[in-house]
Amino acid sequence: MGINKTNFFKLWIPVILYAGFIFYMSSLPAMTLPISFPHIDKIIHIAEYAVFGLLLVRAIKNSYSLLNNKKIYLIVLAIIFLYGASDELHQLFVSTRVCSGWDLLADVIGGMIGVYLLL
Repeated sequence: MGINKTNFFKLWIPVILYAGFIFYMSSLPAMTLPISFPHIDKIIHIAEYAVFGLLLVRAIKNSYSLLNNKKIYLIVLAIIFLYGASDELHQLFVSTRVCSGWDLLADVIGGMIGVYLLL
């Protein structure tokens, strides 16, 4: 049931690094995107958290083989929601950024897409 060092690095380091990447990107002041169309920021949130969802599913599914898909889905969804909410709160303290429930919703939708791609 336990996870060995090799599997930990292979499965969980990408999750940790990607979470750090999300945090880092959220720490930067808002950027003007070279492409402009309505709700582009929501599409970026969905894509960003779809990758996060994929990485989480991969790590959890291969670390805890006794979990069924429903439990994995619920765990990943909870992590995505909590991390997305903390990310939005973090942006309250970043110049030119805002805390948005719509962004959080896009994060959760993206995470769900990532889950469905692997489960």
